[in-house]
Amino acid sequence: MSVADRRRVLEVVDRLCEDLARPLPAAERAPFEAVRETLHAPLRVAVVGRVKAGKSTLVNALVGRRVAPTAAGECTQVVTWYTYGSPDRAEVHLRDGSTRPLFLENGAVPAGLDVPVAEVRRIVVHLQAGALRDLTLIDTPGLATLTSENEDATRRALLGDGSSTAAAGDADALLFAIREAERQDDFEFLRDFHRASGSLAATAVNALCVLTQADLFGSGDLSGGDPFAIAAEVAQRIAVEHPTDFSAVVPVSGLMAQTARTGLVSESLTRSLRQLAEADPVLLQLWRQVGPPEGVSEAEMTTLWEAVGPYGVVAGREHAGSGAAALRTWLGERSGVDAVDDAVRRQLLPRAHLIKAIRALSVLSTLASRLPDPDDARSRLEAAQLDPDLHPLAELRALRLLSAHAPTSPLLRRLETVVDDPARVSEEAGRGDRGDAATALRRASAYAVGEASRTVVPAEIEAARVLARSYQLLARRVAGSRV
Repeated sequence: MSVADRRRVLEVVDRLCEDLARPLPAAERAPFEAVRETLHAPLRVAVVGRVKAGKSTLVNALVGRRVAPTAAGECTQVVTWYTYGSPDRAEVHLRDGSTRPLFLENGAVPAGLDVPVAEVRRIVVHLQAGALRDLTLIDTPGLATLTSENEDATRRALLGDGSSTAAAGDADALLFAIREAERQDDFEFLRDFHRASGSLAATAVNALCVLTQADLFGSGDLSGGDPFAIAAEVAQRIAVEHPTDFSAVVPVSGLMAQTARTGLVSESLTRSLRQLAEADPVLLQLWRQVGPPEGVSEAEMTTLWEAVGPYGVVAGREHAGSGAAALRTWLGERSGVDAVDDAVRRQLLPRAHLIKAIRALSVLSTLASRLPDPDDARSRLEAAQLDPDLHPLAELRALRLLSAHAPTSPLLRRLETVVDDPARVSEEAGRGDRGDAATALRRASAYAVGEASRTVVPAEIEAARVLARSYQLLARRVAGSRV
């Protein structure tokens, strides 16, 4: 989709938001202005999961800095936003609407605050980090926390609290961290998030699953097995069993990823790891009981263990022999963080405008009841969703339903191309019909209608209908451009 097409989607929703707020006194327009602001801000991606699922470690790896606290216990007690900004700085946003500066200790968020956690809405950290140019990462206290206040903070941030300023929470999309195995209440929360994101997002369009601590699956090298292979099997099972919850399930070792991405792979660490090249793998796993191998001190072993974990120590030795750069590359690839980055940049960022528009429409639907004429507001919302410029929202929903329920459908590839590159569809249609793209697109529309009449799978029927409409709109655009 071109930049102009993306801009049109956001402009339609922005204009609707402005029109709905116009009858209100200026003092009551703040919720609508907040919605408009989110439309033009970077995509907000929250990292959520049960306590100690490795969320903050993953955030550090994705940001490329050790900025989130990761010590033992519940480190993240407050919802924390990491966003692009210069110079590096942070502030505490209190629930009464005021803010105060927060000193970053050695570039990291301090573990404690000088105000009660219950009074804090969020911490906002501005960093000159390239990874944050296109998105804002939101670290959360998590689910099943030791204190109800911490879990309540997560739920308010991601599901909203029913107030006009947080009608559907602050996040546009999720990275859902699962440590060992999924639990029922995890998916109950996830479905609450999908509902809060709007009816069009009640599929996997805005959620990725990250299977954390993949280097600890199984019995590691003591069994001679590959923990990442075991984690990959679990990830595949989750993807198959929960196709409408996640658009991808990616195994990752947050610890290895953090070390690879945050400058911790030094020549000294690499040299210590290289010293273990001939050590017995089983004795390495048991070094705390039997002592460190000859030539390596206990302090060096502790540093290695804390940096890359037992799997990283055993499997990383051969890569350490080629130097720090080679070890860093291996850790990035093997940890799975590169795959997480790829999923975010392939499945979330190219569709950020659609995800944000879906969320905005959901918030506006909630705010409609507070307007002088709620019925008129709801009618405007329904009419807006029929606007041809917002048809890509229906395309995205149909694509996710089709991927989940009919992944072998011949319509899948066509719909993917229409969603992500409609200009290419028009170009190929023109080449296939002696340059008359509009005619070819009308024929493609008739084909899609025919497919809808031949199938009994609901998701495929819906995809065919949506695709037919897509071809019709493309044909009109092509024909109009030639007038």
